Amino acid sequence: MTLRSATLIMCLLDATGWAVIAFAMLHSGSDPATSGLDEAAGYTVTALLLITAAPALALVVLGRAPKTALTLALAFPVVFTALFIATIRVFA
Repeated sequence: MTLRSATLIMCLLDATGWAVIAFAMLHSGSDPATSGLDEAAGYTVTALLLITAAPALALVVLGRAPKTALTLALAFPVVFTALFIATIRVFA
């Protein structure tokens, strides 16, 4: 498996994860008191995808910097997990 194909697969997984999480957060039927937090989480995940996975996909399509592209594609789940754990620690 080449770096290019690994990065493409990772970008697809990132986009799938983003779609599931953003849809769940932006269309949640939670209590009105916490709906703002859900909406903020949806926007944060969207921004994270645009900062990490979108440039990775662009680099792969252009055939430039394969290691950087893979690093950016892997950054989405790592940063999301770190933010998730930080949120749990703050609110728990």
